[in-house]
Amino acid sequence: MTPEPAKPDPAANYPDREPLTRRQKALLFLNSRRRRFWAGLTFFAVWLLLQVLFDRSEHFLLNLLPNFFLYAGGALLVLLWTNGAVLNQPVPLPMGIMRGTATTRFMNHETWETDLSLAETQEALVRLFLQPGTGARVIGRTVWVQLGKEWRAEEWWHRDAAPHMKRRAPVHFFLSATESRTAITAFSKDRRLAGMHDVVRLSDEMSATAVKLARNADRKTGRRRGSRALSSRLPARLPTEKKRATRSGTCPAQEGRPC
Repeated sequence: MTPEPAKPDPAANYPDREPLTRRQKALLFLNSRRRRFWAGLTFFAVWLLLQVLFDRSEHFLLNLLPNFFLYAGGALLVLLWTNGAVLNQPVPLPMGIMRGTATTRFMNHETWETDLSLAETQEALVRLFLQPGTGARVIGRTVWVQLGKEWRAEEWWHRDAAPHMKRRAPVHFFLSATESRTAITAFSKDRRLAGMHDVVRLSDEMSATAVKLARNADRKTGRRRGSRALSSRLPARLPTEKKRATRSGTCPAQEGRPC
């Protein structure tokens, strides 16, 4: 009997994949049409059953049970149905799912490469947005940045609308390692931001400024790293004879004369 050929491992193409936590497994449970169909059908059947049993109950709390299940269970169903995409801030999920959510949520995205490593790029982005009015959060191999109305990086055209901002403008940076570099993809201009026209335009201007600063951050970090490497090749101390001559003020070869 000839042995059966080994089946390909679906995780072989993703050597850096980490095991999912219980929270991630719960958010990814409704990942197929079949599961979504049965989840929706079960939710509707349970709600209908509660309506029949407790709609005209004499107890006030039992009478509220169908409505409580409708709103609480409906919110949970929407959360699981969208894999957490309805949340304001993203939750740690596999990169493919987070990138798909960002593609749907943001209107603009641009990609560039840097000579820094993955860890150095992530550190540079976090350090860049540790400013008054901004916040940076590391989510896996991504950096989630929020820009508040206190941030003053440029003189924006709609800067007078800053006091009316209710929500921070988000920018999501995705990092991926290439053969010799690190690729950065910035998602900006959130579609969920709504309100006054000037406030929305100000949020877009702030997001564009954040992406521009992120483009320049890796260049400055690379120049600083190059200058440190150059300084490390220079002699750290003077020769011994020269040091004694500097302290005494005279040259050893010509005693009595200044150097």
